[in-house]
Amino acid sequence: MASATARNSQATASGESFAAVPARAVVILVAGMAAAWFAAGSTGLLGHPLRHTLTWIALAVAIVAAWPVEIRTFRIWAVLAVGVILGFSFTTSPLPAVNVLAVAVVLAAIAQVSRGVTARVVLLGALAATVLGCFRFACVSIPIVRHAADGAGCALGRLAGWLAGSRLEVGATFGGIDFLVLTAVVYAGWMICTPPPRRTRAIWAAAAIIVGQLAYLIVPANSEKLLALLPETIAPIEEGTNHVGLWTLSNGLRTLIPWNLPLLAMAIQGAIVAVMVGSTRWLPVVELDPRELKKQQEKEKKEDIPGSVLAMDMLFRFGPALLAVAAALFATLAVNGSDLGGKTIVAHQRGYMLDWLKPRYDSDAEGDYGMLPVLVESLGGKFVKSKDLSEQDLAEADVLLLIHADRSWPRETLQRIWDYVRRGGSLLLAADPAVRVGESSSSFNDVLKPLAMRVRFDTAVARAGNWEQSYEAASHPATVGLNDSRNPFGMQTGSSLDAGWLARPVLTGRWGWSEPGSDAAASGISSYNAGERLGDLTLAAEQPFGRGRVVVLGGTAPLHNEMLASSYPFVGRLLGYLADRQSSPWVLWRQLCALAVLAAMVVLLACRLEAWQMILTPSVLAVALIWSTAAGYWSARVLPDGRRRSLNNVAYVDASHLESYSSDTWADHGVAGLLRALMRHGYLPLMAPDLKADRLERCGLLISIGPARSFSPAERDALSGFVGDGGTLICLVGAEQARPSAPLLKDFGLRVPYSPVPPGDDAREPEPFGGGISGRTYNGDIIGPFHAAWPVESTGDGTEKLVYWTEGENEWALVLRRSKGRGSFVVIGDTHNAGNANNAFDEQSSIRFWRWLLSRVVAGQAPWEPPAGDNKAEDGVSRQEEESAEESGD
Repeated sequence: MASATARNSQATASGESFAAVPARAVVILVAGMAAAWFAAGSTGLLGHPLRHTLTWIALAVAIVAAWPVEIRTFRIWAVLAVGVILGFSFTTSPLPAVNVLAVAVVLAAIAQVSRGVTARVVLLGALAATVLGCFRFACVSIPIVRHAADGAGCALGRLAGWLAGSRLEVGATFGGIDFLVLTAVVYAGWMICTPPPRRTRAIWAAAAIIVGQLAYLIVPANSEKLLALLPETIAPIEEGTNHVGLWTLSNGLRTLIPWNLPLLAMAIQGAIVAVMVGSTRWLPVVELDPRELKKQQEKEKKEDIPGSVLAMDMLFRFGPALLAVAAALFATLAVNGSDLGGKTIVAHQRGYMLDWLKPRYDSDAEGDYGMLPVLVESLGGKFVKSKDLSEQDLAEADVLLLIHADRSWPRETLQRIWDYVRRGGSLLLAADPAVRVGESSSSFNDVLKPLAMRVRFDTAVARAGNWEQSYEAASHPATVGLNDSRNPFGMQTGSSLDAGWLARPVLTGRWGWSEPGSDAAASGISSYNAGERLGDLTLAAEQPFGRGRVVVLGGTAPLHNEMLASSYPFVGRLLGYLADRQSSPWVLWRQLCALAVLAAMVVLLACRLEAWQMILTPSVLAVALIWSTAAGYWSARVLPDGRRRSLNNVAYVDASHLESYSSDTWADHGVAGLLRALMRHGYLPLMAPDLKADRLERCGLLISIGPARSFSPAERDALSGFVGDGGTLICLVGAEQARPSAPLLKDFGLRVPYSPVPPGDDAREPEPFGGGISGRTYNGDIIGPFHAAWPVESTGDGTEKLVYWTEGENEWALVLRRSKGRGSFVVIGDTHNAGNANNAFDEQSSIRFWRWLLSRVVAGQAPWEPPAGDNKAEDGVSRQEEESAEESGD
């Protein structure tokens, strides 16, 4: 219909002159392509905040270049504003595919307010960004697409390595498949929108794209040689030397090679597109005068249009948006639960360095996997350990768990395992880098013989610690909705997997490499060398086997005691998925439907390329992806329930308010020591991703550590109810972090004076007590140490002073308690009291402090006192001062 295509239809009348592409159109297109690549995470290892920032810088360039200068009507400003608002909203999503679709929406809005060839060029960029967004979506939702992309990247890498006289093993990420997808769409549109003859320029442009990609890949193939050419600019640094100013260009380049070399591919492909588009005249675009367009529309209303034509028009108008919704539902929607009620997890009792211990007050053993049975029980399940995996044990199992098998398997045992899975059972196999020590020899691959999955004899090493912000999680019931900001999957240094076409990658490490052998896991020393797999390491995979399922984890870390505190959402959802034989978007018919629907959507968009449609369809797809991901996440939330025991044993450390501790559990400001202290006291310590009422009602203890984000009124009401119903809330907050916690403390009649006091504020600056001091309890016992203590004050009656600090005749509270209902609210004036650095300073004293404190503030526990005569000291004397005096003989 004329009204539907008048604005962007190509001229067909003979004799019309061809149009040159304005420079600003080229700038908008290239800037939009760069934004799409940044949004997709295609340009190398970048933190998510930096990736979003670079995306918006590139989009800002496009918006400034497209700024209306001739016509400034309300409609133009409104369309541009809507596009920018939608784009900004979508870039806040943790889903890279949605971030890319945001770029498409902004470019389409720019096309809508532009005119002539500029509008056509920018609209082509919007279509290309939409296709890239669909491709990124398909890579994490449709395993066959992921395998194809990985295979293409591997083939390109090997070709480039052969040309360079080296070996290059890469996947889709370092192979630059994202760059080729986006450039290919622009190339196809460029061919259609430019006049004939096309053959010569088509060949030259295609050759330039391919040669440019190979030229980029030759650089990472020679990354070792490039590093060797860079001078070592930092000499050994003596103790006490100021490091400021030692960062140089050479060292900066060293951090970028090879991890940010995809930026080179972006520059090459962007330059090729700029030359390709800017140097060619395009078919002119006919734009009807608004009055003429109105006449056309009135004429069409009077005409008797056949029903088939109307149906076709409706298909092109609303078909893409409906197909976008269908694609998201087919490929991602999984409404599953994580409850293990009535389910049995059977674990093989033997494995490499496998024990089922947990920290205890009466033992020095810290243990490895003792908290896993506790987690299973908190989710309503039963955990059974089996010596020989007998028929009786397997008959009882809903999930069979094998942790780094290190003994040869009897043939009959293997057959029992295979038969169990074929009949509909579920197997979860976790494997660390293979070992051969004495009688121990890793045998997990023997179990995988009938499958298309193998654990490689390697060490999967992450460029960023613990794979943070380096994962690519598939749209799987166990992973959907979990972002990788604080390593919720718990993977550390493990092994990568060989996953054939029948297997389905669940977790992929994009920014890391495969170090041959297991020495790197033992020594912690490794570096990337030519020929080693670079990027896109499969860390977890699934494969159907008979009527059952097998999931392999390339690491046992997610199941370890301390790591379980952050990985329990993944582990709990994975066990729930396997135990319930839940439905999955990865069933074949859903995969095929999703792929067909996505392809049909792109075809309909390309056949009738209109700006409003390019705003609507990516927006609908983005919203559908966000909704289906949220539905999968909330339906499968892992909510351990401590009420199953007489004394609620679930303890949370808040992780939802930008707390003042490291996400690296073992770093100086990590909380491994606190987690172990809670385990010794009988708790199941976990990180809380939210403070919803349904989570709080299932736990007995909550600890908040120096949050930088204030608690919302709804959260404060929930916390007040939590304490009133018998819960214990402990806030560790020093003066430097006091402001965000002040409203919550005020609700309970307590406060920590804030520091520093800004100019113009009449508040008195609090005085710090320093680090390493110990306080006194009500009976004179010394308790501590404190990392950096500050005074805590009460603003009302009914407050119990648990620990105080004296200096001369002055006395200040360090720990205060306020009772409410059946529970307790406790404030410790020291943000990092529970940090590893403080724990390492005097581990036994820290253990005693937490044991004493928890026994006094948790309802239903008998108070515990340190041994008689222990930790006595004179008033105003810190632990360090006492020890110093003893050493000097004073």
